[in-house]
Amino acid sequence: MSPAFVLLLCLFIDLVGFGIILPILPFIVQSFGGGEMTGGLLFGIYAAMAALFGPLWGRLSDRIGRKRALMLTLFGAGVSYVLLGLAHSMLMVFVARGISGAMAGNVGVAMAAMADLSSNEGRTRAMGLIGVSFGLGFAAGPGLAAALASLSQTNALALSAFAAAILSFTACLLAFLRLPKHLRRPDTDTDTDTNTKTSIETGTGAVPEAQQSAAPRSDEQIIRSKRFLAFLDSPRKTLLLMQFVVSSSAQSMVFSMTGFWANDVWNWNERQVGFLIMAVGLVIAAIQAFIVSPLADRLGEVRTYLVALCCSIAGSLMVLLMPTILPVVLLAFPLMMGGMTLSFPVLNSLVSQRNEAHVQGAALGLANGFSAIGRVIGPTLGGGLMAAFGPRAPFIAAMTFAFMGVVWALFEIRNGPKPRSGRRVTVPVRRQAKWRGL
Repeated sequence: MSPAFVLLLCLFIDLVGFGIILPILPFIVQSFGGGEMTGGLLFGIYAAMAALFGPLWGRLSDRIGRKRALMLTLFGAGVSYVLLGLAHSMLMVFVARGISGAMAGNVGVAMAAMADLSSNEGRTRAMGLIGVSFGLGFAAGPGLAAALASLSQTNALALSAFAAAILSFTACLLAFLRLPKHLRRPDTDTDTDTNTKTSIETGTGAVPEAQQSAAPRSDEQIIRSKRFLAFLDSPRKTLLLMQFVVSSSAQSMVFSMTGFWANDVWNWNERQVGFLIMAVGLVIAAIQAFIVSPLADRLGEVRTYLVALCCSIAGSLMVLLMPTILPVVLLAFPLMMGGMTLSFPVLNSLVSQRNEAHVQGAALGLANGFSAIGRVIGPTLGGGLMAAFGPRAPFIAAMTFAFMGVVWALFEIRNGPKPRSGRRVTVPVRRQAKWRGL
């Protein structure tokens, strides 16, 4: 097996374990007497720890190597799942999810390793393969959780947590046995470290070649000297970065409340919720593999973003207006979440296009930080709204966020440059998933 294949396999196995946990978290909360607000905070602490520790893992991987950093994060994730399975109080659940969020940097490390193993020309495709692995793992995990719930009704929650731990430990062992010590292409030059560091901190993978030759200073030096203000030097750039907060808030709000909504409206257990999230994961994988780049090439980033928002709004309306019609529900959630997933690659592409070559890496890192803010806001706000106003409230709020994005997109279309004859020259859209930040 090639190192790239082993890397993708490790990531897929770990993401299956991550996906197992998602359908059961609402029921773990309920088993300890918690409600929607507690569930929202549980998702929020995961996102906060992921945002805090992600760049640290990236820097550590520069020092000790990608393989060691990847193994540490995979092993740490396994430990967090063991703690979750053994939890006997809500405090232990929060500790376990906090540790799991801190270990979520394995995705960034894997992206950096793929960047090390791929050429500049093939880096976008490499990042796309990670996106596909993410979607497939995200689909397989909830499906496995549903199967485990069918096999063991009494111990389904603990069994799912231990299964996730076994998968993470397996991925760690696979990395130890089959990954080379140094993940480098034979023709790697001295610029690779700069490229790799940027890919870790931004979660985007490739760094344009122009950045390598045009940057006498590192991205970190630019950030320190300008204190991020260089990327907020115009209202249009600021509003673009705010779209990351808008999109990630809506996405994480709906996602974190799906299990609570399904249990409240349909009285579904972890088995049915697992199958629902599995369907969403399959849609995500299809979007990452077949839709994002062709659609952006055809319509442009802003119009593609508008399409994504309209899909999310349509799915939200279906849930709000016809929540008790099963075929509508089964269509609404993949439509809603698939649309939200489509937003992030095109927004990252817009940030890349609207910043100079030598600061693109830092700008994308700042955009990822704005996304992290949204992933903390979304679950916390969604849990509070559902606890206070009922199961419809988070979807109304998510739809409101989406309408804010629509207003921005229409403004951009009206005032932005017009595409010529349907053909555009643009930075390739990076196909990446954001689910792991939830």
